[in-house]
Amino acid sequence: MWRRTAGAAALIAATTMVTACVPPGVACPAIGFAYTAPVELEIDPDLVSDGTVAACLPAGCQPVDVPADGVGRWLLPQEPPYTGEEAIGLEPGNEVRVLITDSAGTIVRDGLWEIPYTPTSDGFCPGPVNFHPVEIT
Repeated sequence: MWRRTAGAAALIAATTMVTACVPPGVACPAIGFAYTAPVELEIDPDLVSDGTVAACLPAGCQPVDVPADGVGRWLLPQEPPYTGEEAIGLEPGNEVRVLITDSAGTIVRDGLWEIPYTPTSDGFCPGPVNFHPVEIT
């Protein structure tokens, strides 16, 4: 019985010492940051002229026509049919597939572009980020 009690006390003491060595701010909270706003595409007007823009998320998806929302700007919603069967939230490193065709149906651009972002915190833990427009030239 004495050995079990001593072993348990040693385990508790070791655990307390190890967790006490972690400096404040290093243990990251288990909080998720969801970015569900549309992905903004800024496309060189010469690429589109009288053609169409189709896009989708994530990579490996089937592009769907995206209506223009101003000169050289398209907003890609993070919901079906642009995301497959369910809505998603962006994370750093996500890519968008963009397919641009001219009025004759010829492919002008078809590729994956990483969605640029900048972190909003300087700490050790990943935090919220700001996503930026995807520039296609």
